[in-house]
Amino acid sequence: MTDKKTAIYESAKELFVQEGYKNVSLRDIAEAAGTTIGNLTYHFPKKEDLLLRIQKELYEEFFSVFDSDITQENALNVLLDSFREIQEIREKNRFYYEYIVNIHEEFFSMKEELLKFRKRLTSFYQNIFRTLVETGTMRADLAAANYDHLVTTISYLTYTWYQVTTPYYDDMENLSLSETLTSLIQPYLTGKEMK
Repeated sequence: MTDKKTAIYESAKELFVQEGYKNVSLRDIAEAAGTTIGNLTYHFPKKEDLLLRIQKELYEEFFSVFDSDITQENALNVLLDSFREIQEIREKNRFYYEYIVNIHEEFFSMKEELLKFRKRLTSFYQNIFRTLVETGTMRADLAAANYDHLVTTISYLTYTWYQVTTPYYDDMENLSLSETLTSLIQPYLTGKEMK
């Protein structure tokens, strides 16, 4: 990105974090970036374009950490690291996740990206759980459908955590997504250490 485009993008992210996506106008972004509306709309014709860029960055950030090979030796650590990474990404970009359902209903192109992300996330967790069952770290006596339901639940919580919990809890510090996801897998673990 050019310096001006980067300044616009960073200013938009900062304003979205501070004020929430809906409460920020293109004029606010231009002013914060020290540029004109014309220059802003040259780089990002609509506010949605800034959000698309943020969405792309979020998904790239998440999968850059987890695109490494999942092995029998590292699967449990990769799984737990994924939960911590999800928590960190969500905390840094809370405005996006608090508004995620509305965003994807309003902007079809963002919905398409979310669906791609969900498929990739589902595949990621299915691969990890399959590996952990093979190593004896997770229970082999459970039906595959149990793991499919676990993947669905984890995926759902991954992209809707703040949107679902924010209206009901004043103190989000007491609700950790990472800890919640970790507790979800506890009944599936055998108690054996990875070899």
